[in-house]
Amino acid sequence: MYLPGKEIPWKDFLNDIKQEWVKDKVDTVAAALTFFGVLSIFPFLLFAVALAGLVINPAEAARLMGELYQMAPPAVANILGERLQALTEGQSPALLTVGALGAVWAASGGVVALMDALNSAYGVEDSRSFLKRRGIALLVTLGGAVLLTVASALAVATPAVTQHLGPLATPILWLRVPVSAFIVMAVLAALYYVLPDVQQKFKFITPGSVVAVVIWAIASLGFSFYVSRFGSYEVSYGALGGVIILLLWMWISSMAVLLGAEINAIIEHRSPDGKRTGAKDAEDTGADVPKAAKEEGQESALPASAGRPPRERSAGGDIALPHPARSNRSELHGGRA
Repeated sequence: MYLPGKEIPWKDFLNDIKQEWVKDKVDTVAAALTFFGVLSIFPFLLFAVALAGLVINPAEAARLMGELYQMAPPAVANILGERLQALTEGQSPALLTVGALGAVWAASGGVVALMDALNSAYGVEDSRSFLKRRGIALLVTLGGAVLLTVASALAVATPAVTQHLGPLATPILWLRVPVSAFIVMAVLAALYYVLPDVQQKFKFITPGSVVAVVIWAIASLGFSFYVSRFGSYEVSYGALGGVIILLLWMWISSMAVLLGAEINAIIEHRSPDGKRTGAKDAEDTGADVPKAAKEEGQESALPASAGRPPRERSAGGDIALPHPARSNRSELHGGRA
């Protein structure tokens, strides 16, 4: 596998990212993904709360799941937290479970949109049937809900466990941040592996997963700082200010996820043991020649072929050798043959 800074010069790598970003219209695709994400996130939270309610109290589950959004801007966390609380108030468990069955189908629509975006990053057309695509999306949605439930259960258990660990409690609490980052990386790697219609190798999806999480964390913290210090969305948009912040944060998050996919695709396509651009089979390998190298090769080939006579083809289709130039012997020897 070729890595930036080693086998791939940083200049070429960054130039490839720029070209792929423009060609695949990552910012526009991320905006579309944000739209479908907004339509899917609240049904997903409804299903996640219903599932977590089987393990712990539904109201407690909503509060704990709200704490999982601490990386989001405060306005976003408030919107999600208020909605989580509203989902658990005034509804019986049976009604909540029935609603969750329809919610999981609606939530899977966002996963389908992510499928199309990742296929665009790898330059392939999805040839899977509708049932297979929707089935994968449903499984991913269920898996995300289960993971969120496990995270909520761990959030409940961690304080109780650390009380009995004495001096080890502080290091364990500090480990929550790197462990959470690792879990998010694993989730992204699983999405990069399962969703696009290509055969993947984990070594080619790891770099983008790491970069996506780092960029997402930095961008989220930076956006939170900007909103808290300089943002005036409530003044400009009034009651919709929080919704606008939610949309912008989800757009930034979508771009980070798609950037990770683009990085994975570039590294794999530039590696001899990786897939070619547009290939789906993991064994269809062969490093793509960088565009700059192709242009240099074409320019270097021009002088060598500039003075060559054009080849001719015989009637049978075989290439005919150029005729040797005849010397005008008759003129040199007084017209004798």
